[in-house]
Amino acid sequence: MKTILVEEDRVLRLLGVILDPDTEKSRIEAFANFNSADLEDFDGWCKELREKLGDFYPSKVVLINSQEELQSALPSADVVILEGLHFGQVEIALAKKLKCLHQFGTVLKRIDLKGCKSAGIQVRTLRRRTNIAMAEHTLMLCLTLAKQFPLVTSTLSIEDMLLRGMVYRPFDTRHTASPNYARIPNLQTLHDSTLGLIGFGEIAKEVAMRANSFGMRVIVSQPTGLSAEEAQHFKVEQVKLNDLLTQSDFVSIHVPFSEKTTNLIDQNELSLMKRSAFLINTARARIVNHDALVNALQKGSIAGAAFDVHYQEPIDPTEKLLSYPQFIATPHVGGASRMNGLMDAQTLLMQCAQCFQ
Repeated sequence: MKTILVEEDRVLRLLGVILDPDTEKSRIEAFANFNSADLEDFDGWCKELREKLGDFYPSKVVLINSQEELQSALPSADVVILEGLHFGQVEIALAKKLKCLHQFGTVLKRIDLKGCKSAGIQVRTLRRRTNIAMAEHTLMLCLTLAKQFPLVTSTLSIEDMLLRGMVYRPFDTRHTASPNYARIPNLQTLHDSTLGLIGFGEIAKEVAMRANSFGMRVIVSQPTGLSAEEAQHFKVEQVKLNDLLTQSDFVSIHVPFSEKTTNLIDQNELSLMKRSAFLINTARARIVNHDALVNALQKGSIAGAAFDVHYQEPIDPTEKLLSYPQFIATPHVGGASRMNGLMDAQTLLMQCAQCFQ
């Protein structure tokens, strides 16, 4: 039986459910429930994948939470699956049995690739479907705000307009065309606008590629430097956070949630944004100060906001943000469907198994 070290998070715990027969029953049931909206027969899906994996199943899965735990467990490891931990000369020297190192993503800056090659350790990566879905959702929220989608889809008839206190006045089609017969003002176009990405991890990179296709200028703020090669590849410019806030038509948050990033966007940051600008948050709600956002929407100091994540989930029906028509909310579905995560796991495990063929 192979030993697989897995950097623990709520996504990668799935690997133990798939591979390790000693996984506790409650965790298996929890993942079956978690995936039930998109996959009725989770147990059957697991069995089918195990058959594809051959003698890679069963395996012993060891969850690790620190660099020290990784180093301690490395001598017995056949496979290591990492997301944020480092793998350098110290780890290579400890990894006597290691055949496969898998980065759960595509960024390899934490891995000594030359050292792994010299040691005969195969390195694999995964362009995650969930990250692609999150990027699509981010651009959808940009479009929803720019095109005022909730309003335009609810003003289709004269009756709809009257219910909203609007007056229908037809255009003189003897001389003009008749688009936007509801006369909705301030509809915006993404092309030639500026998208500011706070953070530039794997999801933000996926967003940048899609924003390029819309003809947007993309600027980035992140604590670590952006190489010239990276900036050129993704067609982005690195700027300071304050400059990003003052220049952007759309500000999108892509930093991990931590004590350091709590209230990263507060009253001061919101005051720097254009009155015509939109704030998009698909990361974690508390990166934005709640009361400061309510105040900004109330005063109209920003044009609107769209959140896929909330201060309470399910969202509190008395949430003040919901009273503002310029606030768009989706129920934490950015990475959907669940099959994206399941197929990410399948691809990752099949790649690991191939290292032993």
